[in-house]
Amino acid sequence: LNTYTIDPTTGTTSEDDLDQMIISDPPGAIPFSFDFDDKGNLLVIEAFGEGGAPTGMGQANVFVDGELVSEVGTGQPDSCWIQHNPRNSCVYTTNNNGGDSISSFKLDDAALELVESEAATLNTPLDMDIHPDNRFLYALSTGHNDGTGQPRIYVYEMGCDCALREVQAIAHGLETEEMRIENDGVLFGVVGLGLK
Repeated sequence: LNTYTIDPTTGTTSEDDLDQMIISDPPGAIPFSFDFDDKGNLLVIEAFGEGGAPTGMGQANVFVDGELVSEVGTGQPDSCWIQHNPRNSCVYTTNNNGGDSISSFKLDDAALELVESEAATLNTPLDMDIHPDNRFLYALSTGHNDGTGQPRIYVYEMGCDCALREVQAIAHGLETEEMRIENDGVLFGVVGLGLK
């Protein structure tokens, strides 16, 4: 894993700013995304867990200095995105294509514990992000598998116990799949989410 130190003034990096971490004993075949906790430990979500079989369940992993120190299953298939919230020491993963949920974990001294396999349910979550104030989590749902084809951005308040409480489902401004096909022949219109 390559990490680069970025110069805050120029926005650039150099060869001297490169840190290469060797991941020993990788847990599965399909690492999908990663994040870092507030201590700089690497958090990785495996889409299908050990063995990488599409019928497997996702798996969240913590690496400290390249060593695997914690691995916990999501209990859901197709786990894709992982986010850490330093405010409540919780980790969240999206699970799509049959999972249709967000899983929550407590992170304590680099050890993960599954809190809820289904902390929230939503249709085919593709992406998620945490607001800079660390109070709200935003998850993008395509609506592809619920018959509506209506994408939504779900807003959740994150509790100190890692619970998620839905506060809004935003559909305005997001075209349905039917509208996208009619307008330009594209089925999926939304594929990512970013906050500022």
